[in-house]
Amino acid sequence: MNQRQHDMGGMDAGPIESSAHDAEPWAKMITSLAAAMRDDDIMRIDELRRALEDLPPDIYSQDYFERWSEAMINLLEEKGIWTRNEVMGRMDAIKAKLEG
Repeated sequence: MNQRQHDMGGMDAGPIESSAHDAEPWAKMITSLAAAMRDDDIMRIDELRRALEDLPPDIYSQDYFERWSEAMINLLEEKGIWTRNEVMGRMDAIKAKLEG
């Protein structure tokens, strides 16, 4: 069995940042999208966890919600719902609309 990123085997992980902070609007949207995907039976929480654990280690320097985004896109691709290019295209269209 392959060791995944979260399988730390009792290693010291260092201090945990516990200060409260407001989430950025895009991060709240990711949470909402994840909930919608669960509500519509597109994704289960255990699938998201597995997809997060399958991300390559270099992605773990990214923000928490960036990692969620990557994992959710991977699940959409795995299930044949949308490709990464389709998701990115929709994101670009939304961004252009908001900026214009």
